Amino acid sequence: MSEYLLYTAPILAGTQANWALLATLSIQIYTFYSRFPKDRRWIKILVYTVFLLELAQTGVSSHYAYWVLALGWGNTTVFEILPWSCVATPILIGITAALVQIFFSWSEYYLPAGAANPELKHTLTGGYTCSWGKTLWACVVTSVIVLLALAQDVTIFIAIAQFARVMTLTGVTKITVGIKVWLILTAVCDVLITATLIIIFSQYRVQMPWEERRSGTDTFMVKLMLNTAETGAVTSANALIYLALFLIYPQHNPDQTPLFIFGKLYANVLVFTLNARVGGAPRRLWTDHRAEAQHAVHSFTSIYPTYATHTASDHIDSH
Repeated sequence: MSEYLLYTAPILAGTQANWALLATLSIQIYTFYSRFPKDRRWIKILVYTVFLLELAQTGVSSHYAYWVLALGWGNTTVFEILPWSCVATPILIGITAALVQIFFSWSEYYLPAGAANPELKHTLTGGYTCSWGKTLWACVVTSVIVLLALAQDVTIFIAIAQFARVMTLTGVTKITVGIKVWLILTAVCDVLITATLIIIFSQYRVQMPWEERRSGTDTFMVKLMLNTAETGAVTSANALIYLALFLIYPQHNPDQTPLFIFGKLYANVLVFTLNARVGGAPRRLWTDHRAEAQHAVHSFTSIYPTYATHTASDHIDSH
């Protein structure tokens, strides 16, 4: 059976990594549940929906692994007819990825308009607004992100529908173009999200008053940009690794490992970003005036989730 290692070993590795990331996600979910009971209802629905999707994805991918590695042990024809779970996994991953990408698109759409400083807002937006009062560039970028997210979802659905007609390992060659387009669109969307967030934070950092730089806000913004780049690089790198393995080994299975953990990476990035609101921000945010500070804190903490809520609110209440 050693000649089948390139078929079976990636499935085993992907299943183990999938369960490990599910454990990490479960801890993140519990942290979110215990620390943010008053979060917006739709954010809670999003988080728990993504968690349920990933529970389902873990179940179906484990069924696929069991079918191949346990029921098919010693059977050289196990890949001739594949189980239903091999097509359910990519579908669930595509839905999870689209939900997370659209969420970050929403945060980018509202973040520039949430600055309390009018001059800063003008600098970020260039003075142009859409008909419903948001910035023109934010409308364009977020629209592109949403379209890319939906396009990658539709692409994987079409590819899986074509593959479901044959349900054999050799049938993967018939959907090569669809898989390529799906992974490229996913990687481009992730890179665009990351780059946009870094640009927004960079502009905020450049326009910060001198007293805010001295208070530690500048250091926090640098850390925020690094965190954004790191989390965005995780999903983008996984998509590119998946694409490279798929192209280099079209007749084998090494791409199954990054496939199995794809959705878990998106889910962990989402919940990790939401949980990062605790204890991350300095005690002064943009102004010494109570009313303006409350507006700024509300804008940053309710629109873009990475800003801390507790430390900033404590500072406002102390004045």
